[in-house]
Amino acid sequence: MTATAPVISSVDLRRRLWTAPALSAIPGVVHGVTGRIPGVETGEGNIGFGAPRDRDLAWSWRQRWSTALGVDPEKLVAARQVHGTAVLRVVSSDAGRGARPGSEPVGTADALLTSEPDLPLLSLHADCQPIFFVDPVLRVVGVAHAGWRGAVADVVGATVHAMAEGYGSDPATLRVVLGPAIGGDRYEVGPEVLSAWRETAGDGADIAIWNGEGKSRFDISAANGSLLVRAGVRPENISVADDCTVRDGDRWFSHRGQGAGTGRFGAIIALTADRSPS
Repeated sequence: MTATAPVISSVDLRRRLWTAPALSAIPGVVHGVTGRIPGVETGEGNIGFGAPRDRDLAWSWRQRWSTALGVDPEKLVAARQVHGTAVLRVVSSDAGRGARPGSEPVGTADALLTSEPDLPLLSLHADCQPIFFVDPVLRVVGVAHAGWRGAVADVVGATVHAMAEGYGSDPATLRVVLGPAIGGDRYEVGPEVLSAWRETAGDGADIAIWNGEGKSRFDISAANGSLLVRAGVRPENISVADDCTVRDGDRWFSHRGQGAGTGRFGAIIALTADRSPS
């Protein structure tokens, strides 16, 4: 028997989607971050297919979250995420790649971009940061996935560069949102992380390092934000979520807070044919 998600209305799910006011005000862009809904059944809103998760239930949740957001779940495009810096340009013929259980992802990458409408891009998270990119002038959108490895490798800089090279985007006009992720006060890391980060960030490394009680912690939002500015994005065009996936574990899946078997929440963004604000 195929598993199904519990009955929760699209209106209720719509209210649970995390959105950024800075992007909601841009005509022709729809975006949202799904979440965790404890107590509704084992799926809890999870949309990740990886074992030990129930793939049929996860697909049911993908459909429900997509309906709540107003995008077609059959057109979702997802990549095989590897904590790297590869950026893929997505076109209409890629629609549905990585959407259903067993479907082949669009490729191996941690950032996706598109300039085509009705082509929702999806990334999966459980502490790593979802990052939305919007060029409101040339109508290009993107989403990236960044944990400490992605931050140290500068996936945000790679994404900004790809938008400039592939679409002609001016970094100064981009709107970027750093979504819910593990907070800097909760992300304890070892010296190898700090060493790698210092090599990437140089003199500005301390902005993302917390020290106290004999422990070192890494602030993903601060790291990604500083690298976006270095890539040419204006500070005033960068928004940062207040949510911490560990602290706010009733709302978010968290690998650190809930263990390796926890679910995945998704970040979805798409252009629409209708350019009225979402």
